[in-house]
Amino acid sequence: MKNRRPASVFFTAVLLIVLYFALFPYPLGKELVAKPSWAVDIATTSSNSAAGDLPGSGDEGISPFQLGDLFGYVGPEGKLVHVGQRLFQTALSQTGYINYTRVGTDWIMRDPHGARLLAFSGFGYPLLSPDGRRVLVVSPDSTGLREVDGNGDTAWSRDFPATMTSVSLQGDFLLVGLLNGSLQLLGRNGRPIFQAPPSPSRIPVIYGCAVTNDGAFIASVSGLEPQVLTVLGRNGLSYTGALREILSTDYRREVRVGFSPDSRCLYYEDGRGVGLVEPSSGRTSSLSFSGKLAGCAFLKIGGLAAFAGRDGGRVDLRVVSPFVATFSSETFTAGDFFLGTIGGQLLLGLDGRLLRVDIKAL
Repeated sequence: MKNRRPASVFFTAVLLIVLYFALFPYPLGKELVAKPSWAVDIATTSSNSAAGDLPGSGDEGISPFQLGDLFGYVGPEGKLVHVGQRLFQTALSQTGYINYTRVGTDWIMRDPHGARLLAFSGFGYPLLSPDGRRVLVVSPDSTGLREVDGNGDTAWSRDFPATMTSVSLQGDFLLVGLLNGSLQLLGRNGRPIFQAPPSPSRIPVIYGCAVTNDGAFIASVSGLEPQVLTVLGRNGLSYTGALREILSTDYRREVRVGFSPDSRCLYYEDGRGVGLVEPSSGRTSSLSFSGKLAGCAFLKIGGLAAFAGRDGGRVDLRVVSPFVATFSSETFTAGDFFLGTIGGQLLLGLDGRLLRVDIKAL
């Protein structure tokens, strides 16, 4: 006969197993979760209204937006600071805007609440840096630039030998792409720092260009037959080649090119969606979606980035960890669409409504 083990031994073994997993759990990785935080209707807000606090109070966390013919600023908790109706175009920055008509010689820069900051005159079209600290005016024929100082006077001006086709204004650096295919990098005072010759394409025109905040890298998409992506890195007082890639595209319009705020990632339209480059290492990746690149945003959590492609009324939204994986992919229809960030999180504009989406690791 076999001796049966007492039931107490069995239950003791089960208890020890349970205690083991309770005291020494297997460390599972955190999962990223997207959660809507708030939604606000801007279509019903009266034009040129100041719906937030007094000028200068709590402006640090607000974010600009432009959705269809409406633009303005919203706070991190969904409180509208200002909503205005676009006249012809709006030069929009983090700290101020210029809402201007098609033909005008006098401009007023206003803060996010609509209060007057600066008035100046001239001919052409205003251009603001992303932080709003620099104000430039593009000449009517797009062959010249001038910078306006805090008094509305001309700080410097410069003419170019060909029509400007693309401009990137970041920090103290201004990169200008020209119709003749050359690139000119200007410093804070408008003086040339570097000039790149045209690419050896049959038609050497710059279709898009970008410079990092610290001026460490510059990039451009240029030429036809072939069309070329060029990335140059600073080397002492000059710039040398970091990457040169022949593209399969045949763009004959301005191409969106830009760097992430930390300069780690370069993005550009590649015909199938977005191409990504890590300038420091030359690592490349791509993200496919239909239509034209309609927006991009870099989030503060986990180095995530969001890109949106638009084909008619269809919007493809991708949230990715560049060079690693896609976190989220959504497709929806929208008449008007905007993509930005607020409080380091995702800010979406859809048909008269703003929506904040928080991405958290749980």
